[in-house]
Amino acid sequence: MKVLIDCTQVTRKKAGVGVYAQNMVRELTRLDSGIEWFLLVQDDDSDFDFSQCSNVTLIRVDSRTFRKLPFRFLLEQLFIPFLALRYGIDVVHSLHYSFPLLPMSAKKVVTIHDMTMFLMPDMHLPSKVRYFQFFTGAAARRADALSFVSHSSQEDFLKFFPHPAPSCHIVPLGKGPQFRPDLDPQRIEEVVRKYGITQPYILFIGTIEPRKNLVRLTEAFSTLAQAHPSHVLVIAGMNGWMFKRLFNLVHTLNLENKVIFTGFVLETEKPYLIRGAEVFAYPSLYEGFGIPVLEALACGTPTLTSNISSIPEITGDAALLIDPSSMQDIAAGLKLLLGDASLRYKLSAKSISQAARFSWSHTAADTLSVYRRALSN
Repeated sequence: MKVLIDCTQVTRKKAGVGVYAQNMVRELTRLDSGIEWFLLVQDDDSDFDFSQCSNVTLIRVDSRTFRKLPFRFLLEQLFIPFLALRYGIDVVHSLHYSFPLLPMSAKKVVTIHDMTMFLMPDMHLPSKVRYFQFFTGAAARRADALSFVSHSSQEDFLKFFPHPAPSCHIVPLGKGPQFRPDLDPQRIEEVVRKYGITQPYILFIGTIEPRKNLVRLTEAFSTLAQAHPSHVLVIAGMNGWMFKRLFNLVHTLNLENKVIFTGFVLETEKPYLIRGAEVFAYPSLYEGFGIPVLEALACGTPTLTSNISSIPEITGDAALLIDPSSMQDIAAGLKLLLGDASLRYKLSAKSISQAARFSWSHTAADTLSVYRRALSN
C-alpha cells in the first residue's frame, strides 16, 4: 500500500493539530506495516524530516509560496491529485478538514478534530468559519473515511451530518513519553526560570483564543489572588485570535505582576513547565480532544478542567471537572485544589494511570486500520 499524508496544513510552531500530525506520522513510519509513505511537507518544517527512513519519500514544497492559503489551496486541489496519479497512491490522508475535491483513484481519509466552526462560529474569524464549514460538509459527502479524535467530536459531527457517505472511525490522540512525573527537578527549575516564572503557579497551556475561556480563568484567579498572594497564573501559548480582551482584562484587574504570558513554549520544555505547576487549569468551552489535558495528567499534575465535550473521555475521574461557563465554578475549583493537598495527591496518583491509556503508538495503529478499511471498501 502507498499512503500520501498531507502535512502542508501544519504550522511550524506546533500546537493541537501540529502536535497530532508530527507524533502520528513519526509513529506510523516506525510501524512494520510494509507501507510506502509519501509525506507532502513545507520545506521550512524540519519536524517532518523522516528522510532517514527507507520507507519514506519526502516531497517538499516552497514554504514561501505555499504557506499562503490561496496557493496552498491550489496545491491541495491540483498538486495532490497529480502526485496520487504519478506515484500510484492508494490512500491520501488529509490531517485538518480540507482535502482534494477532484475525483481520484486513491481513497480519501480526512481527520475531523472538532465542530467548533458549527457550534461556536462567533469565536472564529468569519473567513475561517466559511472555509472549514464548506470542507467539513464536503468530507461528509465525498471522503472515503472520516477519522474522529473522540466520541464527542463524532457525535457533534453527526448532529449536523446524520447520514455521512464515508465510514466513520474513532482514533483517540496520544501523548509522548516525555510527559511523565519523574522529571529532573533541576531541569524543571531551569525551564521555569527561563520563562520568568516564580513558583508556586497555576498553569494553562494552549493557543490564546476565545474558546479556551481564559477571560473567565483570569477573573476566577483574581478572586483568589488575595488569599494566595504567592501564586501566579501562567498562560503559556502563542496568540491566536481575539486575544486583546484578555490582555485588557489583566490590565483592568491590576494583575500585570500576577499573570505571566510566556508566549510559545517549545515541545521539549513543555513537560517541565507542566510538572512544575501546582495546578494545571484548562477550563475550555469545547475540545475535540484536549491534548494539553492528557499531557498534564501524564505528568501527574493536579488538573482542573471542563465537564463538557470530549474532556471527560480523557480524564475519567482523574481531574476536578467544573462548569466552564461559570466563573464562580472555576474559582471554587481552584480554591479547592489550592487549599487541599490531599486532593491534589489523590488526583495526581489517579492521573498517571488514566493517561497511560493513551499513546501516539495507539493512534498510529488505529490510523493504519482506517487506511486498510478505506482501501478494502
